[in-house]
Amino acid sequence: MLLCLGAEPGEIRSTEALATEIGVPRNHVHKLVQALAALGLVRTVRGARGGVQLGRPAERISIGGVVRQLEAGQALVECFREDGGACRLMPGCRLRNALARARDAFLTTLDAVTLADCLGDAAVLNPAGAASVHRASRPR
Repeated sequence: MLLCLGAEPGEIRSTEALATEIGVPRNHVHKLVQALAALGLVRTVRGARGGVQLGRPAERISIGGVVRQLEAGQALVECFREDGGACRLMPGCRLRNALARARDAFLTTLDAVTLADCLGDAAVLNPAGAASVHRASRPR
């Protein structure tokens, strides 16, 4: 959804249009809009011509930050759950440390990527699955 909004940063898009473009139910888009708005990543506009637009420049949106914020509280694997999960291999499992390092490396890599880095001639899938290209002029 951020890629769609970033492709046309000044435009206000309805949740229905976004749902159609990314191929997910409108209710899911609505929930995501609420979460992203609470984080200041999107701005919502009420009224007949209302909708959603980016809440800050794409250059200031870290993909790693977005993933961290949206996935907060979600365990990558069972043993990462706060309650320890139901893993039968704990506490002697040696895989847990390797998975933690892999998660940290994944997020560190995404920290260096901004939404602006992902745009330009951003290919976004339409509901039919065909790629359409949005040419966005990004503010400098």
